[in-house]
Amino acid sequence: MDKSHKTKRISSQAVRTAYTVVALSQLLLVLASESADITDRLGIALPGCPDSCHGVPIPYPFGIGRSCCLSEDFEVSCNATTNDTYTPYLFGTAAILNISILLGQARINYPVSSQCYNSTTKQVEYNRNYAMLYGSSFSFNDNKNKFMVIGCDTLAFANFSDGQDYNWVGCASRCSSLEALTNGSCSGLGCCQTVIPKGTTVIGIDFDPRYNNSDDVQSFGRCGYAMLMEDDGFMFYTTYITTDDLKGQKMPLVIDWAIGNTTCDVAQNNRSSYVCISNNSVCLNSGPGYLCNCSDGYQGNPYLEDGCQGLINFSLTPFLNSNL
Repeated sequence: MDKSHKTKRISSQAVRTAYTVVALSQLLLVLASESADITDRLGIALPGCPDSCHGVPIPYPFGIGRSCCLSEDFEVSCNATTNDTYTPYLFGTAAILNISILLGQARINYPVSSQCYNSTTKQVEYNRNYAMLYGSSFSFNDNKNKFMVIGCDTLAFANFSDGQDYNWVGCASRCSSLEALTNGSCSGLGCCQTVIPKGTTVIGIDFDPRYNNSDDVQSFGRCGYAMLMEDDGFMFYTTYITTDDLKGQKMPLVIDWAIGNTTCDVAQNNRSSYVCISNNSVCLNSGPGYLCNCSDGYQGNPYLEDGCQGLINFSLTPFLNSNL
């Protein structure tokens, strides 16, 4: 084969490859646009019901108002706050950050408990928190949450229960000087953390009064804190010790939710109460109850009629092999 013929063939292949790359790019843009259009067209709330509160999507079985949710457990209130914005609340007081239909989870804000020494009155001021989800459709997620304690002389306990058995978990946070503290992960100096039991529906937080109770700790920071919170991405800062920034604050917390207290096999035998009503939906056992997901190749809300819509699904391999 002469050099010019070989060069011509390479040039022809390069042109075909370039055309293929352009065509594929355009095709992928069309597919991405189509997927976005499907997502935009899919309803997430019951017909006639608001689907968001101040930009936070509220998908069914959750709903704003009793007539828009599956049950009282899933009722969301959309209330005005002091700065004239609206915030979605679960249980009346827990601000909702987001809700996942796919995972059966919700992220909410949960208050920080505190133990602060008042050097003037020589008294310790407590702010303890208690939460009870027992008997509801919710439980505290044991994989994404940790019990955390922050302070230089703080011992705190959390009482966890599934409504029947009770477990106490303790965590002590100590430090001899501020110089020993560094910003970063919760390593044990100024901050400690521990796991929580699976299936927890009740939590109560308390402090050991023998700690953080004198002027000896005043130079290190007068407050100790304890909280159940989502630990993903949490960073410890020395200002948590030197300031009162955490006092009265709220931290993100992940709760699991499920439908009812029966398995999929049992629920599917009672069609009048079974809630995976969309075509192309599947039932998944989850905790004491079940969840609904769209089947592979579909997306949307399986709790709504025709809530799961199909996506374009094919392989590009044959196209690539025949054009390169």
